[in-house]
Amino acid sequence: PPHLTETYRGVHDQLVVMAPHPIQYAGLTYFDLPKEYFTRTLSTRYIDRLNTLASSLRKVGFEVLDPEGAYYLFVKYRSVQQLSEMGPWDASMYMVKEVGVACVPGTNFYGSDHAMQNEAQEYLRFAACRS
Repeated sequence: PPHLTETYRGVHDQLVVMAPHPIQYAGLTYFDLPKEYFTRTLSTRYIDRLNTLASSLRKVGFEVLDPEGAYYLFVKYRSVQQLSEMGPWDASMYMVKEVGVACVPGTNFYGSDHAMQNEAQEYLRFAACRS
């Protein structure tokens, strides 16, 4: 509504134009880390997390596509009996509510109508960036 436009612009400015104060300090700390942290420690940490997550998902029936540098796994979920008849949104909500594992519907990552009606319906995305 027009009477809220100015307020929304102010909030938008605060969210996207400037980083919150604590994040600025985190950025300074980040830039002071040794190069080895990025070339060895961080990449190993992500690879270990991805491998553990992929192995666990495969054990329960997901078809895992191996990532090529990403921090997430894009998985086909229809081979998991409990999820086989669900759409991606319902499958992701089931995973959160009934299993306690967060994931995102694959449909969030497709743009074309053709893809949304086809391959997007087959996938869930699991992130390995947090533990």
